[in-house]
Amino acid sequence: MDTQPWSRPVQFGTEGGAVRILTSTEEASYYLQNDWPADIGPKFIEAQRTCLDVLAGIGGPDDARAAFLEACKEAEIDVVP
Repeated sequence: MDTQPWSRPVQFGTEGGAVRILTSTEEASYYLQNDWPADIGPKFIEAQRTCLDVLAGIGGPDDARAAFLEACKEAEIDVVP
């Protein structure tokens, strides 16, 4: 299981106005499965798949980070640069 931190954390706003910071594929996978606030779309599904692949040792942490960012974009979740 690859639990290495991402090269850069992802910081974004939640529906309640709080700020959330994710630093790893493991955290992103949990968030996608349990706390995702938006409708499910193709980028969301791809992000879930990519996170699970990375956790299984296929691909690297930044592949999961990139997929998570695409899912955020699709869901119109504001990511802090």
